[in-house]
Amino acid sequence: MNTAIRLSCESSINAFEIMMQFPFFLRYSLYRLIILTLLLLAGSSSALGEVTTRLSRSAISADETVSLTIQIKGENKAQPDLSVLDAQFEILGRSQQQSISVINGNVSRSRGLKLTLLPKTTGSLEIPPIPVGNEASAPLRLQVDEGTGESNGVPGSDVFIELELSETSAYLQQEIILTLRLFMGERVRGEQLSDPKPNLPDTVIRRISETQYKPQRAGENYQVVERRYAVFAYQSGQLRLDGVRFSGRSGGRSSSIYDLLNSPFGNQKVDRRIYRAVSDAVNIDIKPIPANFNARHWLPARNLQLVETGLAPYNQQIAGKPLTRTIMLFADGLTSAQLPAIDMHLPEGVKRYPDRPEMKDNLSGAGITGSRQIKVTLVAANPGDYELPAIEISWWNTETDQRKIARLPARNIEVLGGTASVPPPLSKRTGSPAAAGETAPAATDLPVTPESTDNPLTHWLIWVLALGWITTLAVWLMSRHRSKQQTAAVDPAEAVRRQSIEEAIKTLEGAYRDQNRDAARDAWLRWGELRWPEKAPGNLNRLSHRCPKRVTEAILALDLTFYSQGERSDWVKFDPGVLRRKIVLSTKMIREQQAALTPLNP
Repeated sequence: MNTAIRLSCESSINAFEIMMQFPFFLRYSLYRLIILTLLLLAGSSSALGEVTTRLSRSAISADETVSLTIQIKGENKAQPDLSVLDAQFEILGRSQQQSISVINGNVSRSRGLKLTLLPKTTGSLEIPPIPVGNEASAPLRLQVDEGTGESNGVPGSDVFIELELSETSAYLQQEIILTLRLFMGERVRGEQLSDPKPNLPDTVIRRISETQYKPQRAGENYQVVERRYAVFAYQSGQLRLDGVRFSGRSGGRSSSIYDLLNSPFGNQKVDRRIYRAVSDAVNIDIKPIPANFNARHWLPARNLQLVETGLAPYNQQIAGKPLTRTIMLFADGLTSAQLPAIDMHLPEGVKRYPDRPEMKDNLSGAGITGSRQIKVTLVAANPGDYELPAIEISWWNTETDQRKIARLPARNIEVLGGTASVPPPLSKRTGSPAAAGETAPAATDLPVTPESTDNPLTHWLIWVLALGWITTLAVWLMSRHRSKQQTAAVDPAEAVRRQSIEEAIKTLEGAYRDQNRDAARDAWLRWGELRWPEKAPGNLNRLSHRCPKRVTEAILALDLTFYSQGERSDWVKFDPGVLRRKIVLSTKMIREQQAALTPLNP
């Protein structure tokens, strides 16, 4: 170390001795050059910038915010690195400002960044140096004391939350009404209110209503936000809904006219207070399907009814004429997606032409009422007496805890033979000579030559229609050829999707051969996810609603094995090879059936 200093000093002395040997005017120029260089270095150092920080307060509570101002002077154009604050603070807001001043011809620039910080922990917190390019600010200290924390739902607090359940024990897929009430004091302004989160994955929570009112609790005035949710659990066990969380801040209306007159625009020097609240978690016991319920569809509801229009108890109808029958199924406590398809067994000789079902959910504070309506056009080609069988749907009354049956009685239809329309004789036709009192000409065996109707306009019209028909035919042939070319080009993504569907079907076949119901369920859901990628069904029950009848039977038979208390082996009766053909040919079969239907007026 001493050797390095000695060498440096010797070098400086040698340079000074060499410079003293120069003439006076050269030494004077060198002095000026050295002084100018030092001034430029000092100027560039000051132009680089200066970064300072300051806090609005040095001590706060855990539920309060503090303002941090970052001031940057000079030509430093870099942005502050705020990631150093993430460990201990949450940035709730930010604002920027810039200023330029000119004093005695000297231009100075400065810009500031004001942050609103919420501490994540308590104690003596250090605000670390904030880098701005090559510069950094000095560290600061902030004392954070324990605040009021999250409210536990005690009336009299500034903010608290209440949760209320309509049922603490419910069946699988039964509607449970959850009522959430958020109580906020007059000075509290709400910012965020979370929705309840279930612990069971296959649970549907749907908000059905929201109201606001102003009650009194414990002598305090509150503003209440009441939300109601419909909860459906598709898995038995203990369902827990985690506590709902609320966050807000002060800033509500002032309760004093004196405060409003003194500070009509609010006190900007006081940091706003943060309010947090969390409710207690609630638990619901989800019971499986009762062992004595062996119907095809599990429908737990408060009320379920079948209604029909279009048919009287005894109808008369002419053969070949259409008759429309409208049937509506609605249930209190079930969504339209949970309602099954309405099966109608028709006698031989009667054809049906169903429309697309109309499904609707009516939401209210009391819950969800789902409805499913179908319109079917019936046509009997031959006369006779036909009986439409009764329609029955089994369901479970959740209020009486009993099995019920919704039923439409059988209907009789008498189909009458149609009468042919015969044109009246010539003497009875309006405008004939006999009708006008004139004598009809005698019949002869000579051919009658019609009058000439040679009209040039008629010929032109025929040529125009023929040209239009030829043009239409040419356009149709071109579009058909183009569609064949487009069909021939298979999208690579579609090819991969088809391959994945084939693999899922193979996995399903193996699961049925091995009688592995868990693997079969996973394979069904995988196939449903690939079949409807835009809105995949979440469980077997939902998947069954989208499939034809034959495939639905296999899915529902498997689904019942997971919810029944006893062992069920009837799901393995479906042959894997037959099941594959049903899945692959389901869409093709539907198209062939629609094409085979006779027209409405044969």
